[in-house]
Amino acid sequence: MDQKEKNRKKALIVLQIVIYGYLLAMFGIQLYMSFARGWWDL
Repeated sequence: MDQKEKNRKKALIVLQIVIYGYLLAMFGIQLYMSFARGWWDL
């Protein structure tokens, strides 16, 4: 495996982490907003 291939794999992994982190953040914000508005009676 040459250096370019290694860098490409690392870049893909980083990209996936960023995308999943973004999606989780969006989900978390939605959840927080719904709790803040009192949609759930806990």
